[in-house]
Amino acid sequence: MELRDYINVLVNRKWFVLGAIAVILAVALFFTFLQAPVYESKVQILSEVSSASESVLGSFFTSALFDPERYINTQTEIIKTQTMAQAVENHLKLLYEQRAREREAGEQVYIPADIPTSQELVSMVKVAPVQRTSIFEIQVVSRSPLLAQDVAQAYAEEYISNRQLAAIKQISEARKEVWNRIMEVEEEIKDIAERAKGYTAGNVPTQLQAEAQRAVNLWAALYEKYMTLRIAESLEQRGLEIIQPARPGTRTGPRPVRNGVLAFFLGLILGVGLAFLVEYLDDTLHTREDFERHYDLPIVGEIPYVPQEDLPPHHILYLERPRHPATEGYRTLRTNLQFLNLEGECHVIQFTSAEPEEGKSTVMVNLGAALSEMGKKVILVEADLRKPILGKYFDIEDNRGLSGILAGGVPLEEALVATNDNLYLLPAGVKPPNPGELVASEAMKGIFEKLRRMADYVLVDSPPVLVASDSLALTSLVDGVIIVSRYGTSNRNSARRTVELLRKVNARLLGLVINNIAPAARYGYYHYYYYHETKSAS
Repeated sequence: MELRDYINVLVNRKWFVLGAIAVILAVALFFTFLQAPVYESKVQILSEVSSASESVLGSFFTSALFDPERYINTQTEIIKTQTMAQAVENHLKLLYEQRAREREAGEQVYIPADIPTSQELVSMVKVAPVQRTSIFEIQVVSRSPLLAQDVAQAYAEEYISNRQLAAIKQISEARKEVWNRIMEVEEEIKDIAERAKGYTAGNVPTQLQAEAQRAVNLWAALYEKYMTLRIAESLEQRGLEIIQPARPGTRTGPRPVRNGVLAFFLGLILGVGLAFLVEYLDDTLHTREDFERHYDLPIVGEIPYVPQEDLPPHHILYLERPRHPATEGYRTLRTNLQFLNLEGECHVIQFTSAEPEEGKSTVMVNLGAALSEMGKKVILVEADLRKPILGKYFDIEDNRGLSGILAGGVPLEEALVATNDNLYLLPAGVKPPNPGELVASEAMKGIFEKLRRMADYVLVDSPPVLVASDSLALTSLVDGVIIVSRYGTSNRNSARRTVELLRKVNARLLGLVINNIAPAARYGYYHYYYYHETKSAS
């Protein structure tokens, strides 16, 4: 398929696209407006490694181990634990008990109808870093803006308290370890002192003096560390600080504009997919290329759609509206037929179709009128004895016709009806009980031989190929076959099957006439020209 073909599919299946967009958009907006408002409150926390931590680990190790992304992921998991949620639930209970007492005292305070459980709290909270900073946010969503604020603030306070207690515990354990080491060093100093008593002041060995100096220096360093840890234990905040307290939540949902845009594009995608799916499943022939490919025949005529208000059924457009722009299609068909008959071999031409109601009789009658206008003697033969229709075009009801000739009771000359100087009609006559046997008889062959000598063109109207076998039987009696296919109803299977059956009986297929090309069709520029010519002429 070319780009033009894709565009044609979308244009002709536009109602599938527009329908899908409308349905998805309506459903999305319906459920959007059904949803209760959602509010989000944020609290920002500064997270830096404190001096107390550096006193325990040393500045080099703390800077090396502090990976911001890993740190935020760790804090996220800590904040979303069930233990933290339980602590926040208890915090909220105490907060609202206090507010209940304040309300009793006459103050206007917010108290929710229900306090969220720890399981609900876990689903309400998430953590996000502030890019390129040491700040992260605790975000809480709720149906109430004030509840979102209280939960966010409670999470921040409980988190900082939890982290501070953990840090203090860590420092306390480190302080105890340092104190135990101090006690060990003091014992070591006492031991050195006892050993030094055995020597006079000037005779203490150098090794013992160095050992004593080392122990004293170690004790001084440990004691300094110990005092630092005691101070850190009392001052430790682990670099955690609320720098932006929680505020009443701002509305974050539902978002009708965002949901509408997303629904529009989703509907567009689904609609386009549905349009191409329907196109794939639709085996109707839509373009000139479709007709050529599936009939595997040259197109000898293209007849545009004629609105019923321009011409009612069973009227001959070429005779009644000779200046109508649509008659140009019949003139083109007449010209193409003359090129096909340059050697004078195509006098008797059969018209048939795949299915009923494809317009073969209308096309044949108008072509006969176009040929007679050029001075050619044309005989129209109603060989569709099952459902004759040609008489309606000329308002003729004559029981003398083809069936009477085949039965041997009516001479051919008496059955012919002159409609004008050059156009004659051989009607079907009385409907016989065995039309298939009559059209395949030797008598029928003899009639065609006589008609061949009497006229320049003998146009034979026959039943649809897929409805009756009469058409297949007639192909051996005529010089060529023209198939008429109606735009908008013909499909791939019937096209292939029709041509296959005709070729099996060695029919000489002259070409294809495409009938009833609609104004809104994707058929192409050819009909576009006709349609606009029609509009300009009217």
